Amino acid sequence: MPVATPTSAPFWDALNRDEVRLQRCRACTAWVYYPRNRCPACGSPELTWSQIDPVGTVLTFSVARKPTAPPFADLVPQIIAIVELDIGVMVTSTLTDIDPDSVFVGLEVRAVFDHIDDTTTLLRFRPRGREEVRRSEPPT
Repeated sequence: MPVATPTSAPFWDALNRDEVRLQRCRACTAWVYYPRNRCPACGSPELTWSQIDPVGTVLTFSVARKPTAPPFADLVPQIIAIVELDIGVMVTSTLTDIDPDSVFVGLEVRAVFDHIDDTTTLLRFRPRGREEVRRSEPPT
């Protein structure tokens, strides 16, 4: 389970409120994920936290049929994905509410807040509602 640091605490605190907040650089306006003390694009320490709409697209994924860690023993198969959020940030997470055989690159997803306990919430993603999902043809 994650352990918040002084730098990452605002991210985890926001998840506990069912929000996704990411850092943004005041100097160059780049979005920053994972939480850091300086902007990786320009080196500025002027980072602020902003709430985002946590929707994106699956860039790649893998299906783990054995637990990746003891706390996830009951969550197999586990679909591990890299999701590109609509703001351009890539997040590694897991997918939920979908059969592993139905996942595809380009699947549009939305955040799900998995409240593990009173102080820990994990960011996961599920397919957008049928009216939201746009399937694109796989490359040939």
